[in-house]
Amino acid sequence: MKKLKTIASNTRVTSLLCASAAVLLAAAPAMDAAAAMITVTPSATTTIEAMTTTSAAYVVPTSAYNLYVAPTGSDSNPGTQAKPVKTIARATALASAGYIIHVAPGTYTVSAPSTGSAGILTTKSGTASAHITYLSDVKNGAKLVMTGTGILWDSKGNYVDILGFDITGSGRIGILAEGGNMKMRYNYIHDLTVSGGCNGGGGGAIVSTGSVGNVTMDSNIVKNIGYQWVAAGTCNTVQGLYISNANNIITNNVVSGVAAVAIQQWHGATASTIVNNTVFHSKMGILIGQGDGGATTGSANNYVANNIAYDNKYYGIIESGLVGGNNRYVNNLVASSGTNWKVKGSVTGSISSNPLFVNYQPNGSGDYRLSSSSPAIDRGNATSAPKVDVNGVARPRGAAFDVGAYEY
Repeated sequence: MKKLKTIASNTRVTSLLCASAAVLLAAAPAMDAAAAMITVTPSATTTIEAMTTTSAAYVVPTSAYNLYVAPTGSDSNPGTQAKPVKTIARATALASAGYIIHVAPGTYTVSAPSTGSAGILTTKSGTASAHITYLSDVKNGAKLVMTGTGILWDSKGNYVDILGFDITGSGRIGILAEGGNMKMRYNYIHDLTVSGGCNGGGGGAIVSTGSVGNVTMDSNIVKNIGYQWVAAGTCNTVQGLYISNANNIITNNVVSGVAAVAIQQWHGATASTIVNNTVFHSKMGILIGQGDGGATTGSANNYVANNIAYDNKYYGIIESGLVGGNNRYVNNLVASSGTNWKVKGSVTGSISSNPLFVNYQPNGSGDYRLSSSSPAIDRGNATSAPKVDVNGVARPRGAAFDVGAYEY
């Protein structure tokens, strides 16, 4: 059992991401899709797992079972702290349920030469009580750099956590989460240039696929994913956080500069909890809906609350494709997008004002904490709100929870 401590190849995926192009084209203002949307009503919500500390920004597990990776290691080593291996793949081969794979600071270059190839492929599963954890020992200190046009990390196992990595490069997907019951936290995924082009291959910072779902994406910083297409709004298949299955929890993320949608559902996505995120300067902010392979009767039972969606080219928050019932949009700040809202679900407590960040820069280089005069302060809803913010600051600090990824 782990304890927590605080410290300073895939054609299926191509079809999943490519299929989202149709909804984005249909959702553009010139091709108004509002008539296709279904009226929805309020729903029950999902309880988010509480973190065990409210004092620091990096909360990670400990275990009696540990393996170590370092740039200076050798894959002929046993993977001890004194004799680390060199690659995550070798550490995975040595691991089993309950292991933590510690990755030391440094740069790890991986090759994904073709659209369907993966620079890192991990297939082992943990268990419900003993996840396999890949841990950058220093937050964002282990830098994974991808060459080629493919996928940096394809994780196929269930009960796997990927924590604290810096992920960048020329390919199309940062983390492909094909397993269920996974957690991606504290990662910095940025400047994916999608060198293969916006040509149908699709892309994303984190992409959740597979039949199981139950994936958590929390406290990740995502910026500049196919950024070269943001201004023109011409790319429909490169996303930020992409959800294609059920029961995912998306909290405390800061997502910007995405060619298509900062946080998007599609295919069989449903029952998502999307709370306290800050998304800006993308083609669209948050999209709720189903379509193409895996779609059922429509995305339903979604709870979208306490988010900031600001300065997005076409839409702030939109429903599109197949949308079912029991969706709620609660206490979101949505402003300065082409169209702020296009939903027929229940919208309550909405704010339509400039969020007044400390230093807003559309390219992701600014400071997106709330200034003292921000209208997002004390305007959030407590239901399903995470207990700390993206920086590990306790929520709430004032009279109520704040809106967005940062608590003032």
